[in-house]
Amino acid sequence: MSLSAGDAGSTSALGGALRTQAARLADLVVELDTAARRARRAGSPDSTDRERDLVTRTATELDRVGGLLQSWTTTSVESAARVRALEPALIRCDLVIDGHLVVERSGPSRVEPTERLAERERLQELLNRVTAVRSREQARLRREVETSGTTLAGLSDRARSGA
Repeated sequence: MSLSAGDAGSTSALGGALRTQAARLADLVVELDTAARRARRAGSPDSTDRERDLVTRTATELDRVGGLLQSWTTTSVESAARVRALEPALIRCDLVIDGHLVVERSGPSRVEPTERLAERERLQELLNRVTAVRSREQARLRREVETSGTTLAGLSDRARSGA
């Protein structure tokens, strides 16, 4: 059987950790905002505007990526469950999944060849649907994580430069 869900627990935990850190950063923004209001009331200038912006944008990115990882976990687990649901039909017709293909199990079979071929084609179509959904979601996750990485690197550069 193929289409491993990977380590869904670790992926979900990483997504959750990113979202937890995003929430902590959001709390920091609230604290900075409170301090800025006190400073304005006392007649001092707001020196935290830049920091609040950087922290807010960072928190937003971490929350977004964490949510995407958790969504990917759901897709991955659902895909694996759909593939497992094919097992009874695969066994009944002496078929197996090899990579992304439904193929005949090696050795002799007692299943009528035309029935076996029809079932192989039907199961291949079902497997193709599962694979397509998983591939689309994986590509979307990859694009979004790359975009987020670029955004976070820009925020990091901006924070270090003091701009």
